[in-house]
Amino acid sequence: MEKFEVVIIGAGPAGLSAAKILGESGKEVVVLEKKEKIGPKICAGGLTYKDFEIGIPTSLAERIFQSIKVHSFGKTIEVKREKPFVAIISREMLGQWQARQIKKNVEIRLNSEVAGIKENSILLKNNQEIGFNYLIGADGSLSLVRKYIKLPTRKVWLAMQYTLLEKFNNLEIFFDKNLFGSGYAWIFPHKNHTFIGCGNNSNFQNMTKLSKNFQQWLKEQKIDISQSKLESFPVNFDYQGFNFGNKFLIGDAAGLASGLTGEGIYFAIVSGQEIAKKILDPSYNLSGLKKILRIKKGQEKIGRFLMFKVLKSKILTRFLLKRFL
Repeated sequence: MEKFEVVIIGAGPAGLSAAKILGESGKEVVVLEKKEKIGPKICAGGLTYKDFEIGIPTSLAERIFQSIKVHSFGKTIEVKREKPFVAIISREMLGQWQARQIKKNVEIRLNSEVAGIKENSILLKNNQEIGFNYLIGADGSLSLVRKYIKLPTRKVWLAMQYTLLEKFNNLEIFFDKNLFGSGYAWIFPHKNHTFIGCGNNSNFQNMTKLSKNFQQWLKEQKIDISQSKLESFPVNFDYQGFNFGNKFLIGDAAGLASGLTGEGIYFAIVSGQEIAKKILDPSYNLSGLKKILRIKKGQEKIGRFLMFKVLKSKILTRFLLKRFL
């Protein structure tokens, strides 16, 4: 049986950020990715400038915006800033870039789907067994590692979107409490296509109701999706801890996503970095993790607020967007 100091399940932003730090510190690491390629994932791809502050180069952005159009019950407010503050990125490009930053002591294995987890080893679907000293679950909202440690997931942000080849000029967000509860719909223009989608907290709205309301909204907006396929995905924001013996959870697997926006990239990268540092130094105080937990808590308070308020005030909209982003 092969054995590595650290086995990471999932080659997304969280898993790759953890692997980079661990590898640079001399740990022998293997990253197991079930897909045949690093990066592709159903995701709108929105970033704010806090993402670039943690090392993502702005050159990866497909488009950068210094304004957002916010719609709420028939009223449109355009929020502008002097400097660009929102960017749209390809998840595939981000993943490939992260992989290139990993220089040593890390092996990334594609087409490596995990079938089972034991106390100190994992079993792949090809019946190969790999031992570990530490296991990191970076395997998303439906995490096998989370299931193994019997951690329930009760808070899920439901999202769905279409990919349109039509190019849109503006980044837009649509609040409509009647259709999307505390969630919202979005138009995220990429370089050669546009993502149009919606999302909401599953505690306020199930997938069937959300889908029905989304179709109603698309008709109202006169958006033709006849040539597009609807894709849906859950986002786990039910954080209940990260350390379970010699097993760790990061990113969506840990519930480290926003219950307001569905945002996960920033939380994923920071949590991967933080847990890697904790493995290397058990006395590390996790200052970065504490910061993202504060952001997450604040955003989810806003979500509860939006269930009862309509954004018609420009001052209120600016304040909430500052916290939102």
